[in-house]
Amino acid sequence: MRCFYRQKGATSIEFVLGAIALFFVTFTIFESSYQIYIVNMTEYSLRETIRNTKIYEGKSINQQYENKFKALIEDNNSLWHFLIDRSRFSIQGKYFKNYSDFIANRGYSAQDLDSSYVLAEITVTYRYSPVIKFSGSSDKNISRTMVLNLEHEGWKDDTQ
Repeated sequence: MRCFYRQKGATSIEFVLGAIALFFVTFTIFESSYQIYIVNMTEYSLRETIRNTKIYEGKSINQQYENKFKALIEDNNSLWHFLIDRSRFSIQGKYFKNYSDFIANRGYSAQDLDSSYVLAEITVTYRYSPVIKFSGSSDKNISRTMVLNLEHEGWKDDTQ
């Protein structure tokens, strides 16, 4: 009988310890899934922005990247639009007049660009913030970059 009294409450303690472990594992799964979703949305927004802009061939195509990007992330008709904070997205372009400038990393921003260019390096960044911040966890940037060959930017206008 004395041995039975010693075991009283052991099941409750084991259940609580198991429940705490289950809670943290479940939270980790949801946090990892959300981070994977953000990474995929960053890649998707870069890919779709560039695909939609490549269709448009004309002068000052560098302005079209930002316009297409904003239209894409501000689309309220997408199924999962409520999971992403649009203000955390940013897009940045770096433009190169020739291949040697690209190799030497001498690029121009959209404001500094005064003539046509051959290559464009487009970067989309999302400022990711964990859902619950533990010690050591902090905001981080998730970035994806694509380099494009824009041969039509150097073409002469045939209508003249």
